[in-house]
Amino acid sequence: DYESLGHLWDTLREKKARQMAKEAPKVKSLEERERERPAVAPASPKSKSDDVVKQDSKGQPKLKKRKSIATLRESHDGRTITATFDLPGIKKNQVHVSYRGHYLIVDWETVKVTEHEENGKTIREHKEKKYSRTLPMPEGTRFEEVRASMDGRHLILIYPNMRPMRVEPR
Repeated sequence: DYESLGHLWDTLREKKARQMAKEAPKVKSLEERERERPAVAPASPKSKSDDVVKQDSKGQPKLKKRKSIATLRESHDGRTITATFDLPGIKKNQVHVSYRGHYLIVDWETVKVTEHEENGKTIREHKEKKYSRTLPMPEGTRFEEVRASMDGRHLILIYPNMRPMRVEPR
């Protein structure tokens, strides 16, 4: 049953590719590439080994694992949460922590400037990347209850855990 669905989708993709090849590109910069690209050829039948490389045992596509930049830990008594952000090469003045609504927002940016010489001229490249992470806060948390510190490459935020709510018996 999966093979018949796979075949159906392949057929639909080929039909769509042929249809799009006849149309002019909507983005002008793609027109040059369109001229260089050969006409759409029918897809060759896939081998089973191609599917194994692109999918896991459950048929789901494989995703590249990335190490999380933040680690969340609950205290022994369960009253606070410690969020540790690994920010190598980031200085304290490049990090901004703000509190909006029921969210704690951590923003930081990196700036990389490179210089090289090309044809007797100095080329300077300036790259900026901005990052932002949002942490949900328990209702009723005040900004004064949040503690932040930075030691070298780690930003450490300590804030209250979810507050218990008293429920009246019926």
